[in-house]
Amino acid sequence: MVSRPVLIRRWAPLAVLALLALALLLAAGPAGAQTTMDYDDDDDGLIDVRTPAQLDAIRHNTNGNGQATHADYVAAFPDRATGAGNWMGCPTGTCTGYELRANIGLSGTWAPTNYSATLEGNGYTITGLNINSNNAEVAFIANLHSPGIIRNVGIVDPIVRSARNFVYLAALVAYTRAGTQIYSTFVRGGSILSSNQNAQLGGLVGYHEGGSIRASYAETQVGTDGSHGGGYIGGLVGIATGGATIRASYAAGTLTTPGGGAGVGCFIGRIETGNVRLHDNYCNGEITSPTTWAVGSRHANSVETAGSRSTAALQEPTGYTGDYENWNINLGGAVGDDPWDFGSARDYPLLKADQNGDNTATWQEFGGQYRYREPRPPRYNWRTDHPEIYHNARHEITASCEVTTTGEGDAAVTTAAITFDLAEYARPFSLALSLWSRDHFRSLQSLGIAMPELRREGQTATVEVVTDPARTRFRL
Repeated sequence: MVSRPVLIRRWAPLAVLALLALALLLAAGPAGAQTTMDYDDDDDGLIDVRTPAQLDAIRHNTNGNGQATHADYVAAFPDRATGAGNWMGCPTGTCTGYELRANIGLSGTWAPTNYSATLEGNGYTITGLNINSNNAEVAFIANLHSPGIIRNVGIVDPIVRSARNFVYLAALVAYTRAGTQIYSTFVRGGSILSSNQNAQLGGLVGYHEGGSIRASYAETQVGTDGSHGGGYIGGLVGIATGGATIRASYAAGTLTTPGGGAGVGCFIGRIETGNVRLHDNYCNGEITSPTTWAVGSRHANSVETAGSRSTAALQEPTGYTGDYENWNINLGGAVGDDPWDFGSARDYPLLKADQNGDNTATWQEFGGQYRYREPRPPRYNWRTDHPEIYHNARHEITASCEVTTTGEGDAAVTTAAITFDLAEYARPFSLALSLWSRDHFRSLQSLGIAMPELRREGQTATVEVVTDPARTRFRL
């Protein structure tokens, strides 16, 4: 009875080692098996894209199933899982597209490609898009075919050019086909320009033949770069036709059309058939030129349209109210997917994304978007600063200031009437006032206000200053 515990203690270490060896053998699997990476990390049927080379490689597998053997594709995904019905870590037939897992910075010139799968942006952006092509369709995606879907992606500072006659030109998609979807996407900055008079240009899409665009915006320069007239030019879409729909979207870019065009609108250049449906779309008519029309030209039977608005009207709502009352739309999930963040009364609406997976989407997580930030005013110095005006004893200057403020908050306006007397100081004197305005600390000269130069003893002058908002400091 005494010897049994002794034997157990003696053989226990060997038993543990045997169990560990067995576990390692089971983990290793059959002889000759290799470990491969899973390129669909979250098992959602979308192949992960993290590098420019991988994004470029999708042109060799436009249906998104991952079953491609092109050398560039193999080089972009060198460790992809293949064989036994498994491609790219996706069982045969289950992968349906690609998804960005990082911001992609392109370099060199991009060659437009056709696409017919899902491209999920996850709130990431594509920068460095540079295209100069004489193809018929010029954009990041040349032709989007059914059942193609592009969503939750932004293109920042694109440079897109073409000199071809009758070209379809845009930043995101040149030509959309029936049955396609584009939603929660944006183009910001950069320019889309043609040097030919028969182009169809849009900030987001050039020719929208079918499918739908929802909850998207373009804030970019669109137009021609010569003195000749353009074709059909729109801030968001060049031409819409067929059964195309556009909903809850806006354009706030600049149209460059020195020679005019067949159809120029700050939202869409041309509605080509009566079946096009536009719902609750807007554009900024103040910052486009030479027209403020939302739609440049339209088919006689077209009823639905987009609306031209002022900057203030587009920025004023801070929720799903007013012009944006119907913008909480269904993007594939529940009714009312809440895609927008409206910011303050000085912001355009921005799109939201949930990159960190906490089930809370924010505009900060949707990269490439910017908001006005109220700067911090300079620290107050009682020796030199005063909210109104102060007496400069060194030069025996006396002054008075009458300040009035109207309005509240962002709409507040301050008017200051300053009167000063040089007294005994008779040398040439220039008045220099500094103020804290809505965006940064600057002198009044930068605002184009002429400062009087005073040369005579006892001369007085009055300067009126109007600022917005009411955060003004005067320094004499």
